[in-house]
Parts: sequence; C-alpha cells; structure tokens
Amino acid sequence: MRAVRIAAATLVSLAALTALARADGVPNIVGTWKGTAYAVQVGPTPYRQSDTLAPKFPDAGMEFTYEITEQHDNRFAGTMRGGKFAETIIGAISPDNVSGVMLDDDGDYTFTFADANTLNLCYRHSYPLSRVVACWQAKRS
Repeated sequence: MRAVRIAAATLVSLAALTALARADGVPNIVGTWKGTAYAVQVGPTPYRQSDTLAPKFPDAGMEFTYEITEQHDNRFAGTMRGGKFAETIIGAISPDNVSGVMLDDDGDYTFTFADANTLNLCYRHSYPLSRVVACWQAKRS
C-alpha cells in the first residue's frame, strides 16, 4: 500500500513539474503546419457548396496549411491555405502556454499543443445561411 502512495505522489509531482515547465516559456509556433480536416456543415461555404440547409458530413477531408511567419511573445500571425483559398490568420497563445485562439477571415479556432510539433485544432463559423465545425490535428513540417 505504501508503494502505491509513493507511486501516486511521484506521478502528481511529475505532472506538476511538467505543468511548470510548460508555463515557463511561450511555445514557438513559427513554421508550417499541415493537417486534414473533416467537417460537418450546414449551407454553402467558400470551400464546399450545398443546396440544402440540412447538415452534411463530407467524406473527403480538406488539407489545410498554416504558415506562421511572425510571433511576438504569445501573439502570432500568418497565412492559412486550403484548396484555392488563402486567408490571413492572427492568434494568441493562452497564459497557460498549452492552448490558444486564432482567427482567419471568416471563422475562429481554439487549439491546444499535443506536443511541440502537433496542434489539436477546432474551427467554427456561424452565419445565417452557413455553419461549419471541425476538429483535427496539424503537424509542423
């Protein structure tokens, strides 16, 4: 029983140290990140047309590339490319240095760092005739 308590205390200590290590510095997000998103949509979007307002679940994913070209402390900017479109993105890393928010020309993202080279992204936009949500991973290349 004592060994179980020691192991549990060690795990808690390691988790706390990991959290402190991540809180020490803002992650560098500059670089090129790529991932394939599978969305659910209602209505038409610039990326996919729809002739109905019923939810659609396209089988084909869309590859997106995020080029983060500038970072100042926890704030960053760059370009997102998907299909034939390119949009300006701006974002900020949360004070926890593990999560953040990002905006493109017509929607917003939340993200978390899975590791130094992997982002877990969720995107959404909502307009009177068009809504989209998707969550996926992007890897730094």
